[in-house]
Amino acid sequence: MSPTPHEIFTSGAPHYARYQPRYPRGLYDHLTEKFELNGTQTALDLGCGPGTLALPLSRLVARVIAVDPEPGMLEAGATIAERQNVDNIQWKRGGSSDLRALGIPPLDLCVMGRSFHWMSREQVLADLDGLVNPQGGVVLVATTPSETEWSRAVDGVRERYRTHPGGGDDGSRPEPQEPNREILRRSPFPRVTAEHWTYRIDRTLDEVVGLQFSHSSFTPARLGGRKDAFERDLRTALADLGPNGRFEQTVRTEALTATRRHRAPRPG
Repeated sequence: MSPTPHEIFTSGAPHYARYQPRYPRGLYDHLTEKFELNGTQTALDLGCGPGTLALPLSRLVARVIAVDPEPGMLEAGATIAERQNVDNIQWKRGGSSDLRALGIPPLDLCVMGRSFHWMSREQVLADLDGLVNPQGGVVLVATTPSETEWSRAVDGVRERYRTHPGGGDDGSRPEPQEPNREILRRSPFPRVTAEHWTYRIDRTLDEVVGLQFSHSSFTPARLGGRKDAFERDLRTALADLGPNGRFEQTVRTEALTATRRHRAPRPG
């Protein structure tokens, strides 16, 4: 019997929280400057996962509302928040289509990480138009790792374990054909700017392997009885490719910041 979407994401949540790369400090400096964050604002992290964006953002605003459809992701995020003594995040179960029903207060900012392509993008932006204040905006954050010899070896193993080799992400929604930037330009938030940061990540072999279990195609529930073989094949493929057991990679994070055409001045 195939695992349910809930089982897939719940089994991957701890790996996602632990092994997915963190966003760079420059991103939060950018948000602070662009939206004049001073600890008084309310922000929404839509499709929050385990709080990869919500947790650092919570230190810059008064409140973060973190919304995700998967309880396992919310539980992982709440556990991390408790461990870090963060008490200004409200974790809400829901999807992008639930925005009007979730009782979300007026917002100064909405951020989305690796979640926007799962959504009905035009409808989400239309719904956010009724929630985000005139000075606020929407920020889409995406991270792209560089290709390396060791990442190609990982891709080779992953391809052998896909449900449909050569196909998409085994049940996850494919990347949309129309770029997010164009969707934003047609939305109530048509002023779009882009910022990016490039940096290096250094992982151990265990971290590279753990990262694979965070992806929807390769969570423990998705792999089922093939999990141990998948891990064994990964370790074999990577055995001689990491100098001193380290696996370096360049990562590029991009933020698309979208605001209204005419931003009203802030009161006061």
